[in-house]
Amino acid sequence: MALEKTFVERLTIAQQSRRTSVSANALAKHHARSLERLCDRPWPHPIPGGHLILVMDAIWFHHQGALHTVYLMGLRRVEDDVLHFLRPILRPGHESQKRWREVIEEMPIEARRHIVAIVSDSFSGAGGIARGYGWIFQRCQAHLLLRLSTLCGANKRIISWWEGRQEVKRLAYALMNTRSEEKASVLAHEFATLGADPRCPMRLRMIITETLRYLHEYRACYTHPHLRLPATTNALENTNGRIRAVLNRSRGCRTPPSLIRWITGFLWFHPTVTCRPKVPTELRR
Repeated sequence: MALEKTFVERLTIAQQSRRTSVSANALAKHHARSLERLCDRPWPHPIPGGHLILVMDAIWFHHQGALHTVYLMGLRRVEDDVLHFLRPILRPGHESQKRWREVIEEMPIEARRHIVAIVSDSFSGAGGIARGYGWIFQRCQAHLLLRLSTLCGANKRIISWWEGRQEVKRLAYALMNTRSEEKASVLAHEFATLGADPRCPMRLRMIITETLRYLHEYRACYTHPHLRLPATTNALENTNGRIRAVLNRSRGCRTPPSLIRWITGFLWFHPTVTCRPKVPTELRR
């Protein structure tokens, strides 16, 4: 099957053509028709049962100067380490709270009412969505630490307040990795003190203030250990990278409809990914 060769064996249309007597042009047309028929079928992968964690992320694409966003969602049982993908959804424009609410409402109701927590990056309104549904919210720690690493990287010695920046980064890593709430309180005080230092750059001060404001959401994996929450969206981020790799090898994604068909096809053949909790089960006992 051509689709399996594309999405499982990771062969391009040109590579498939060279292995058969079919021209690349004819194979591409057949591939497009097969993919369209596949995407017209109902999503075949079952929704896991029990209490669920929703992991959310978005991929942005530009087409003829217009931005389009693909909304990806996966569900993981609290007791398991397997994330099950839902059908991806394409919307024009930027990622937003309004559009996230729309795609969540399109989720099968039997899945939505079993969700107890969500994990996402800090897009505007993420916390409001969680509160609106009564879900626990885990903000992605990796996104925060990446932002700080960009501003406080070890390579940036020829900048102002280098020692302070390194201490900010050290404290942030400590805040995201200590299970002790008592220690986290001490670290948060030190973090705030650095943010109040007049030498602290404004952009860094804003990140420190924001982190402290939402610290309970960055640390939900520790305050709700029974939920076995992942602390990052890395499971989806890694999948996003695999999707982009397939799209980069393909010439079939020239329009938004073909784009969402290719992403749907990829997830059709790769419906799950490992998604481990921040706090392993043995450490919760």
